[in-house]
Amino acid sequence: MYIGWAANVNKIIIDSSSVTVGDGATVTDSLETGGQKKRRVVSANPPDRYSVTMSFNFVEEDENGLTELERFYAWYKYQHCYGTNPFEFPAILINSNRQKGVSQEELGHIIQRILNGDPTAKLPDNEHYVITSAIEGSKSGLGVEVKMTWETYATGSFTIPTEMPSVDHVSAENGYVDIILTDVPLSEPTTSTWVLQINSIITAVNACTYDGDLTVRYYFTPITIPGTYLVTVGNSEPSSFVVD
Repeated sequence: MYIGWAANVNKIIIDSSSVTVGDGATVTDSLETGGQKKRRVVSANPPDRYSVTMSFNFVEEDENGLTELERFYAWYKYQHCYGTNPFEFPAILINSNRQKGVSQEELGHIIQRILNGDPTAKLPDNEHYVITSAIEGSKSGLGVEVKMTWETYATGSFTIPTEMPSVDHVSAENGYVDIILTDVPLSEPTTSTWVLQINSIITAVNACTYDGDLTVRYYFTPITIPGTYLVTVGNSEPSSFVVD
């Protein structure tokens, strides 16, 4: 299990960010004769390490009186727990895992096209990261440039204590279901936050978008067989759609 990115905090990674690939993949053994050394692989896929720079506004406040910078700090301290809980984030473009990333400047445009119903808009792949360094910030205009180190996190199943608002109701169409929450979450929902079932069969979630307020959209592979289908998300009441 993993958490989402901080709610209502931008995902733009500044171009000055860099990546280190392969650190920790090998160790060096000293041989007994001749002073020779032998290297051997100890990890087939060590984590990529990124020097990440992002900028967060510290002037404009939300309805709770918090700026974007304060929302990020609260998420970092109390949700990410200083790098304890891995989080899901669009794959950084310069990753080494052949994940299909996009430049972070393009991400907001892609999400908006998806929300507008553009069938050609595709979300980039996600990866899971942890912030492994302390955070350094410096003022730049109306924002603070935050520098930190991210590492890709190993794939697996994790249980992380995190609270998510209840699902108020769902509204399904063939290919996606809108999930309406009872309150704004502290962390963005992810594809694994809830179990999606169609006619009581657990169904894979292909992608997830969040509008920054109360609506989450889960995407699934459209159904081609005619019939009426009942969709539930978690313990929600069902919503139906018809395939002619």
